[in-house]
Amino acid sequence: MDNATATELWAKAREQWREAVELGLHDSEDIVYGILPLLVQGLREDPDHLPSLDLLSDMLMEIGAYEEAVEFAEKMCDLMPDDADCQRKWSVLTGEENNRRRAIRVYLHQKRLWLTKSAGEG
Repeated sequence: MDNATATELWAKAREQWREAVELGLHDSEDIVYGILPLLVQGLREDPDHLPSLDLLSDMLMEIGAYEEAVEFAEKMCDLMPDDADCQRKWSVLTGEENNRRRAIRVYLHQKRLWLTKSAGEG
């Protein structure tokens, strides 16, 4: 995949991530750090690739790297200021500290359900 596009790299990362989620390994730092290089490489090809930014921020949230996830969510929202999903992610990451952990867990649970459901339909 030397000259892979951001979309190809994202698709490969998404498939690996879906498999990790289905196996219940979504909170494993080893799994996350094994998949992240695909997304990082894709973002080198296209720094504004929204699916890569979204997946990367989700994966960082899964392992508790919230500050790093905020950076990618912020970039997404800069690129799509009126997008409801982006705004939801941003508010979950930057919301009231007392409820933030719970809100993030609920958000990620919904994203995992969507990921595995959409894979079954495709």
